[in-house]
Amino acid sequence: MITLFRAALAASLLFVAPAFAHDGVVHLGSLNLAHPFARATLPNAPVAGGFLAIENTGAEADRLVSATSPAAAEVQIHEMAMEGEVMKMRQLSDGLEVPAGQTVELAPGGFHLMFMGLKQAFVEGETVPVTLVFEKAGTVDVELAVQGVAADGAAMNHDAMKHDAAGHDAMNHGAMNHDAMAAQPADDLEAITGLLKGTFETPEAPLGVEPVVISGEYAIAGWAQGEAGGRALLRKTAHGWAVHLCAGDGLKDAANLEAIGVPAADAAALATALAEAEAKLDPALLAKFSSFDGTVMVNEDLI
Repeated sequence: MITLFRAALAASLLFVAPAFAHDGVVHLGSLNLAHPFARATLPNAPVAGGFLAIENTGAEADRLVSATSPAAAEVQIHEMAMEGEVMKMRQLSDGLEVPAGQTVELAPGGFHLMFMGLKQAFVEGETVPVTLVFEKAGTVDVELAVQGVAADGAAMNHDAMKHDAAGHDAMNHGAMNHDAMAAQPADDLEAITGLLKGTFETPEAPLGVEPVVISGEYAIAGWAQGEAGGRALLRKTAHGWAVHLCAGDGLKDAANLEAIGVPAADAAALATALAEAEAKLDPALLAKFSSFDGTVMVNEDLI
């Protein structure tokens, strides 16, 4: 899964340039930083994503070269992009260019700040401080408002389970058929199984899906593909069932489910039903479910 890196803590505030907020926008020279937010995380999650829009009103390009936060051991600048049929995440070691006269969006599914080695969970309603360093405009402190776990559409997709050479997560979309997914069958169990197989299964890597437990508009499904496995939390949207996130043992706990937005009654029902269903499974299969490290958001807009 995602590898944790060690880095220095936040830079000294003595060199932070003054910034002024107006209508939620932070100004730093010719740069306007708007809509800064982060997503709430599951307890013990090792990573989190941060997002904002950077507008460059100047005549010269600038570059976001680094970021630090007391909330994490390291903050990296990442990009998610398709390489063939695989969605890969990579660190932008040279930073992120902000062209003159343009706005660069750090948003789920694209450029983003990756908080590595979290020191505490990100809790909805709180804020996370981050210091951004730009090549020309200088340094500025920004507060990221922690929103829901799927705020503005969920962030990244997870493979079952490929990793690039740098050890980052990648999503193998296989033969994803959007039209087929839009026409899901009425039966929820069949729909969920078909969704997961249609999204992640390939001829070379068949996907096993069991058990599936459902309560209200939420469901949890165990999956296994080769030697990998995990659990998927799904929710019913206006377009049918969609994968909300993938995790391991964290999805077995009702309190964790509540923390990421599942109603209390549904969280309790899911946890109970899952425990009963998994008690009947082979321990080797359960070990695959538990092997999933961390929490990975899935972009529901893709499916």
